[in-house]
Amino acid sequence: MIKSSIYMRAAEKMNATLLEREREKEREKEREREQQQQKKSKGKRFRDMRRSRTIIQAEQLDILYGCYFKDPNPGKHEFEQISEWVHLPKKVVQIWFQNMRARERKAVAKSSPTEGSLLPHSSSRRPRTHLSCLQLSILQSCYETCAHPNAMECEAIGSELSLPLKVVQIWFQNTRAKEKRWRLQQEKMVS
Repeated sequence: MIKSSIYMRAAEKMNATLLEREREKEREKEREREQQQQKKSKGKRFRDMRRSRTIIQAEQLDILYGCYFKDPNPGKHEFEQISEWVHLPKKVVQIWFQNMRARERKAVAKSSPTEGSLLPHSSSRRPRTHLSCLQLSILQSCYETCAHPNAMECEAIGSELSLPLKVVQIWFQNTRAKEKRWRLQQEKMVS
């Protein structure tokens, strides 16, 4: 009799443990479902929050085109002034200018396929820096040591590799951005 009661208690404990595990699994599944629902609803909310398309009147377009032909890339204060003149939000004016510049680049690329790679403003740009394998490996090892070097450290690395300070800073900045993008992609694949 004593033996059977011990077995009975052990069996009850085992059953209770198994039941608790099952309940925990069910709770986990429920949490996952809720998270998926929240993700779906967030996506819908952001889409719903998108503002309506702005209709620009002919008079406003005349002013915008006039300003664009004077300066296709105005500064912050000029955007504010233009937005006051046309009675449109500053962001709308900025996007309009951005779209116009893109259209212009596209037209230049279509009109002259041989010169398509040379954009109107490319002559003012500094030529692209090509790094050797040795420079890249040294930069990579420095990055592994410290991903956020200060200006003095960047200058020291640059002088060691015969590179301008700005090139070293931009390389670190781009590498951090690539790493962040990679991490985000991994997180998306996991979830």
